[in-house]
Amino acid sequence: MEKKIRITLPSRVVEILENDIEEFFIKKNTLLNYIYTRAILENKNRKFMNSYKGETSVIQFNLNKKNLEGYYNFLEENKIQNESEFFREILIEYTNQGKKKREQFLFKEIIDRINYSIKENKLIKITFRDDKNVEVEPYLIESSKLEVTNYLFCYNLKEQRWKNYKIKYIKSIYVKKIIFKMRDKNIVEKMKVDFDPFISLDQKIKIILSEKGEKLFKDLETNRPKILKKDGNEYILECSQEKAKRYFSFFLDDVEIIEPKELREWFKDKYKKALMKYE
Repeated sequence: MEKKIRITLPSRVVEILENDIEEFFIKKNTLLNYIYTRAILENKNRKFMNSYKGETSVIQFNLNKKNLEGYYNFLEENKIQNESEFFREILIEYTNQGKKKREQFLFKEIIDRINYSIKENKLIKITFRDDKNVEVEPYLIESSKLEVTNYLFCYNLKEQRWKNYKIKYIKSIYVKKIIFKMRDKNIVEKMKVDFDPFISLDQKIKIILSEKGEKLFKDLETNRPKILKKDGNEYILECSQEKAKRYFSFFLDDVEIIEPKELREWFKDKYKKALMKYE
């Protein structure tokens, strides 16, 4: 049997919960039961907030069978007389964390397995949400300075190249018995110091920026490539092609890709297709 919980929360809190349900592919009941489970394990002394300002919204869910087993004993032992206040407190506490921290909270079991495999230098088999799987050497769990997404930086054995995988797309981790040796310490250290989701790793592109393009380049910080050389309005950047496609798509005619040729052709083809839609 399940118990229905109904809580009045600041609207901002409900909005964050709803966004996380969509962002992290989790059902409302699963999310709220998990937050409650972790609250029991942490067993903090909480000071309940009796009032709050601003707009409010109501959220309700069913406490699952497992959580219900010791629920009333937990309330009695912790002298919790108002259920709604308790749930309001733990949900506000959860949503007050940054998105990156909330993701780490929700994917704790997966992250713990990865961190164990990194520490023990053991290969892992990753199964994703679409049930595809890969075997990798795990090295880091990181995020870029201006991003709020957690990534696993690893070496894909089948593709024989460095890869980043978003933690939220991982369904399960199997830690294998096979021990691996660190493939390239310099690359790992570089990713620790300046993590790049697109793994540019000494890949270079040459571009020309207009005056407006230079201002955009200065203002748009997220995923901005590193400048290796500048000569007037001509730049050589440390930048993978995938990163360039993502970053410079905002620039339209305020950037000209000079090299590499295949990247220049990609932008040329995209602009041609876009123009056809407007003609």
